[in-house]
Amino acid sequence: KLRSEATDVEKRRQHQRELAVSLNEEARARLAQKSGHKGEERARKSTISYRSTQQMPQEREIQELKIYVDKRFETIILPIFGIPVPFHISTIKNISQSIEGDYTYLRINFFTPGTTITKQESSMFTSNANLTFLKELTYRSTNLKEAGEISAPSSNLNTAFRLIKEVQKKFKTREAEEREMEGIVKQDQLILSNSKTIPRLKDLYIKPNIIAKRIHGTLEAHQNGFRFTSIRGDKIDIMYNNIKHAFFQPCDGEMLILLHFHLKNPIMFGKKKQTDVQFYTEVGEITTDLGKHQHMHDRDDLAAEQAEREMRQKLKTAFQLFCDKVETMTKQEVDFDVPFRDLGYYGVPNRSNVLLQPTSGCLVNLTDWVSPPFVITLEDVELVHFERVQFHLKNFDMVFIFKDYFRKVATVNSIPMNMLDHVKEWLNSCDIRYTEGIQSLNWAKIMKTITDDPEDFFDNGGWSFLDANDSDEGEGDEELDEEDDVYDPSESEFDDNEESESEYSDESLSEDESSDGNVI
Repeated sequence: KLRSEATDVEKRRQHQRELAVSLNEEARARLAQKSGHKGEERARKSTISYRSTQQMPQEREIQELKIYVDKRFETIILPIFGIPVPFHISTIKNISQSIEGDYTYLRINFFTPGTTITKQESSMFTSNANLTFLKELTYRSTNLKEAGEISAPSSNLNTAFRLIKEVQKKFKTREAEEREMEGIVKQDQLILSNSKTIPRLKDLYIKPNIIAKRIHGTLEAHQNGFRFTSIRGDKIDIMYNNIKHAFFQPCDGEMLILLHFHLKNPIMFGKKKQTDVQFYTEVGEITTDLGKHQHMHDRDDLAAEQAEREMRQKLKTAFQLFCDKVETMTKQEVDFDVPFRDLGYYGVPNRSNVLLQPTSGCLVNLTDWVSPPFVITLEDVELVHFERVQFHLKNFDMVFIFKDYFRKVATVNSIPMNMLDHVKEWLNSCDIRYTEGIQSLNWAKIMKTITDDPEDFFDNGGWSFLDANDSDEGEGDEELDEEDDVYDPSESEFDDNEESESEYSDESLSEDESSDGNVI
């Protein structure tokens, strides 16, 4: 190592030690303010069908002890030992119907504490864990029609099977819609601008798609928000005060030029809630026809390349002008960040290897939309831990631990090992604490341990348990320095060697002179 490099590394380590001291103190103070906070869980609706006997229907099927489906209250009334008993549709796991010989069988399975269920469904058992639960019921009815009967007795089971399926499907659809609506904050009403010179970009596509087929439209900046209007007439409004991060990614080295908005609160469109909305257009050909066998200096190809360069410059100028107008109009309320491509490095945040690019306050990848776009806000990051850091490996992993300990950690896999110092230097410049280790850790278990008893975690050293490898590395460097000091030859040894060499040279000279005298 050069002395300047060693000095930079030592400065970085010293800065990391200072961050480590402040990290535990700030985290302890932050958790003390949020004491008693637990992960926000949606309270499941009550599974009680009828609050009083007056609400229970008085139908003929119930009096005849047949299965009756009450669509209004989403309840199935089943005869058990001669008594009609109501069951809410949410308690039914699944149903099945089979015909064996002259009989039809209807089997109804219920949710019970021993079955595999989701976290929301398990909440119905928390207050009733000591009760006895009914797991399944099977009803049998004959397919043979007696004389004078309009239909066979099994027709009741057939009708019940069909109606239960319909009510169950309707209930699950409504539950899914309510889950999607969770976290949706009512947005302000968009105030349209009557000016004809408002910032406007035409022929843009939107991600995620409004419908299955992508459609283009126009993006306009009004007084308090953006409005995207598709050629089909769909309107999507994004308020300025709901934008957490706004990005403008030019088409330098990319086939897309885009504007990306990362929102504070999700909005609904396409029947789903979206936290990231992107408007883009393509520059050049995304696909290449490999069947063409043309010369590289063909006149048509040269003209096409020149036209593409002009198109790129034209689009870049139009997008930049749009961003400047919006920033001026909103008085910097909306500030577009441009990713630093030169500082980027490759990694796998989801399923594909993509280029991760830092911005002034984030780490992003905006072009890969097979999975959700990768946007990490650096202000929300508590610390970063590098896993699988070993010299014989080609890649390492990076784990982002957030200040909100109830939030799932974000992992970027398979980062090239030669980028480790580059990533460390970038994190250090952002005042973010980092640690490293040779193993992959079970972060779900670690974070659960911390959130269960944060006081005990910080009393036992907090995040210092991740510093073991860093301290070993520092001790190793100190040992190397000591070894260098041990093996450095002293000045006295140099002096002794010089004196012995001078004596040897004097003796050799005198011997030569005496031998010369004898010859003469």
